[in-house]
Amino acid sequence: MCLLHQGVTFLNFDETYFFQQKLYSFPHENIDFLGLSHVHLYCADESLKLIEKKLSNRKQRGITFIGSGNYHYVTYLLLKEIKKPFTLILFDNHLDMDVKMDHHDSMISCGTWVSFALQNIPYLKHVLIVGPTSKAYNFQHQKVTIFSFHKEQNYSPKFILSNIKTDNIYISIDKDVLHKEEAATNWDQGKMKLKTLLSFLEQILVQKRVIGIDICGESPLSHGRFFAASIRKNETANLKVLQTCIRLQERSLS
Repeated sequence: MCLLHQGVTFLNFDETYFFQQKLYSFPHENIDFLGLSHVHLYCADESLKLIEKKLSNRKQRGITFIGSGNYHYVTYLLLKEIKKPFTLILFDNHLDMDVKMDHHDSMISCGTWVSFALQNIPYLKHVLIVGPTSKAYNFQHQKVTIFSFHKEQNYSPKFILSNIKTDNIYISIDKDVLHKEEAATNWDQGKMKLKTLLSFLEQILVQKRVIGIDICGESPLSHGRFFAASIRKNETANLKVLQTCIRLQERSLS
């Protein structure tokens, strides 16, 4: 079934992707958010509306690179575009949920966007969160299933797929779900190996209609050898995710 839409979009809240030039070898477009205020971690309503408007005009709707996990709330806007029942599969070391589940007077943030989505997007039928490592993640919600990696887990792609009740899927990947050997982020990281993530991704793309995919978890801009090493590590991970998606999409079209 594979990825329904083609092309890649880079959201530039900072210049991190300018240092990952290998990603630009794929058909893509850039959306500039450099200098936009009130968007770091939390997003003010006015800025959120501006981001949503710019996203609505994009032509490349297959894979969206969001940038740092500090902007993961952008996924909420991408989910709002979906007008058919779907399941969100979130690969993340965190739940990105607010247990209070009441956001009428609060700003959306990178740590609450999933609960905003559950509350405000009627077509979102279920959320599967794969990879969180905190032992405190015993949170329960009737529309949320958590596959914790707190202890060594060996969830098969088939088992994950068995918990998906809709034909349509949206996939969101925060690279903080990966072991620190596989990616470099500004949040505490999980235990998942990149090959495990790619295996999950490949099976989901083969078995389900994937409406879209987004990827975040870039390292903040800095200077020196540590920044260069982080860029190389993240570029490699991003490329492998991107190549997996493109390869399977081309196979489905052939």
